[in-house]
Amino acid sequence: MKIKFVLPILVMILGLLLPGLAARAADLVIPDPSIAPEEVVAIQMKALQFNDNPTPDFGIAQTWNFAHPRNRAMTGPLPRFASMLKGPGYGSMLNHASHRIVAVPGDDNRATFDVFMETSTGQVLLFNWAVELVEGGEFDNCWMTVAVSMPRLAGQGS
Repeated sequence: MKIKFVLPILVMILGLLLPGLAARAADLVIPDPSIAPEEVVAIQMKALQFNDNPTPDFGIAQTWNFAHPRNRAMTGPLPRFASMLKGPGYGSMLNHASHRIVAVPGDDNRATFDVFMETSTGQVLLFNWAVELVEGGEFDNCWMTVAVSMPRLAGQGS
C-alpha cells in the first residue's frame, strides 16, 4: 500500500524538477547565424562577468560555446579551456565588475573589438577580441571567437 502512495509522489517531484533542469541547460546560448559579431562578444563577456550564475563555471561553458572550431582545437576540451581561463592570464575576466566593447574596423569575415574590462579590484584591462564567420560544418555562417589577446593594463576604474 505504501509503494502505491510513494510512486505517484516521486513521479510528481520528478515532473517538477526535470523542466527546471532542462531550462537550465537551455540557458546556454548556442551559435546561430542570426547573432551579430558584437553580440557574440557581449554574450561571452556577460557570461564571464557572472561566471557562477546559475551554476559554477556557467560563464566559462557559455564562452566555450562560442569558441571557433579552430580555437577549440588549440585550447583543448572544455576542462582544459576552463583551466586556462582560471589561470593568471585570463582569470581577471571571471566575475569582473563591468566591461565596454568597442568595434575596430574589420572586414566581411572577421570582426575585431577592443574590450575594456574593469576587474573586481578596479583595474581596467584591455583585451583585443576577434571573431570570424565559420564556413561549413555544424556552425556554418555563425560568428565565433578565434582569438583573445592577453590583457594589457589600460587604467584604473571607479
